[in-house]
Amino acid sequence: MKRLFLLAALLGCGSKSPSAPTASIEAAQGLDYQDPAGTGWRLVRHASSTVTRLVLELHGPAGEMTRGVGFNLQGPAGVRFGTFASGLPLEDGGVYTLGAVGSFDPGEPVALAGGVLPGNLLSVGVYQKDRDWPARDSGAALLRIAVEFDPAAKLASGTPIELSVVKAKVIPEDIGSVSDDPYVLQKKLIMTDVSIAVGKAVAL
Repeated sequence: MKRLFLLAALLGCGSKSPSAPTASIEAAQGLDYQDPAGTGWRLVRHASSTVTRLVLELHGPAGEMTRGVGFNLQGPAGVRFGTFASGLPLEDGGVYTLGAVGSFDPGEPVALAGGVLPGNLLSVGVYQKDRDWPARDSGAALLRIAVEFDPAAKLASGTPIELSVVKAKVIPEDIGSVSDDPYVLQKKLIMTDVSIAVGKAVAL
């Protein structure tokens, strides 16, 4: 009986076989972005982008005339929204700016609005301020935003960054004639819902 207990003890305390080496997970150092397909409303990469600061331009469909656009972009863990020289989280593309530089009547400047809401939600918009001027072709760079890499999230390289536009609206070309009667505009001054395509972002 003692021999049986001794044998069991020896078998139970036997040395373990060496396990296979575990591959180390490389920490991400930045971002990469692939533009979405199509020619509709979309966010595309700007040439000023770097590994840690992704600058995205909003383009609309060529030939669609609008007077302004705004959207909310949800950012996940691993990114934060940067600012530009103005201190705002967006930069005007110059499309909705009214009048011409150096002209006798330059018109009204563009209206910009933007901020980062709780939950890492970016809300931005750019609009005409004078409806006397004609609507603008949306098929150009309307505005720019900056998405910055956040190392505090400690993402692994290759992790998808799920940026998503949760709401977007445009001011259409026809918003009513110029009139002193406010009731004329109340029936037409309605923003139109649009869908903005976002490309694939990934942590590098």
